[in-house]
Amino acid sequence: MDSPFKGANDIFQTKEPFEEAYHPEEILERDEEIKTFAAALQDVLDGFGPPNVFIYGQTGVGKTATTHKVTEYLEADAIEAGVNLTVFSINCNKRDTTYKVITHLANELYSEKTFKQGHHPDTLWDRIYTALDELGGSILVVLDEIDKLGEDEELLYEFPRANAMGELEHAKVGIIGISNNFKFRESLSPRVKSTLTEREIQFSPYDANELRTILNYYADLVFYENVLSDDVVPLCAAFTAQDTGDARMGLDLLETAGDIARHEDADHVVEEHVRIARSQVDRANTERIVTNRLTVQMQTVLVATTFLDVDQSTDAKVKTIYSFYKDLCDRLDIDVLSESRVRDHLDTLDMFGLLETEEVNLGRRGGRSYIYSIVDEPRVVIETLYNMDRFENLFGDSAEEFLDTYEVDTRSDIQTKLGL
Repeated sequence: MDSPFKGANDIFQTKEPFEEAYHPEEILERDEEIKTFAAALQDVLDGFGPPNVFIYGQTGVGKTATTHKVTEYLEADAIEAGVNLTVFSINCNKRDTTYKVITHLANELYSEKTFKQGHHPDTLWDRIYTALDELGGSILVVLDEIDKLGEDEELLYEFPRANAMGELEHAKVGIIGISNNFKFRESLSPRVKSTLTEREIQFSPYDANELRTILNYYADLVFYENVLSDDVVPLCAAFTAQDTGDARMGLDLLETAGDIARHEDADHVVEEHVRIARSQVDRANTERIVTNRLTVQMQTVLVATTFLDVDQSTDAKVKTIYSFYKDLCDRLDIDVLSESRVRDHLDTLDMFGLLETEEVNLGRRGGRSYIYSIVDEPRVVIETLYNMDRFENLFGDSAEEFLDTYEVDTRSDIQTKLGL
């Protein structure tokens, strides 16, 4: 048997820029946001201490990359101006409680890195404050995906009050929070809101022209010269802009189209490769968001909405979704949120491109109502959730058996199957 591997690669010269950890040398199509960000952080260079800044926007709109680049500029200017500045960056997707965050921070501050699970929080806070005061000056703590902390607000309450409470004398701490959830601030308690007094910057989705600029920049980095046909980047940009405006999705589409061309031993990446890639990327994007971007509560709301969308006899309105959601919480042993919080999560799922919202005029009764539906095939959502430990048992012993019959089920049939 001949080797199954392909011969010489004439498509990609590198794939490094496609990696999530890659930081581009230049941030494109975010000039206004960079100016606003710099204005918010100017106090650091002016000697007034670090502010609290929250960055909002859906996934893939440049929040993290822009923050990385702006703090790079700030650190360089601080050195030149003789300003004492230290920046720490922590991803809350991996460290989703205050305890996990401060354990990581303590290990960053002490070279021996001896802090593990089991240390008392008070001990960790004491060691952190001691080390920060020794550093002195301005301290910025960047918390990416800060919404993953959920209702755990201790960190957001503790740092802004550190100087007033006498914990810090020679240092001041500012928080840069990065969130995909536009409603995150609204979920905070009044005491935290009044303590933070943060500045907010919102990142809008990229439009087709902006995406074309960004994708052209990356295409020049990763593909060999003249490999892409002229319509590939514009088509990738158009598909992405119509969907979510998420640059990461556009890059996935571009890479997948290149992979398909490589697999076919094609000399060029053409429009047809992009069209094939789109269906693959759409499914992978849904799986990535559901698995990595949603909290357990959001996933549970998505389950409820998915099954109500399947049942053609019932409109998936907020009250109906909420009723089904409460049943699911009881089955899965999950805390039940208020109806208003579930409505917020529906808005977030819409923002992620998982749901579509239809506004319905109630006629003589007055007012408006909203009906929610799943953007992708319900099968894609169900299969994704079935592969997650928390939801695996919800669908019985076989996801395939469940999936083969769900199309004809009504809400009562589905609830019976789910044991609700």
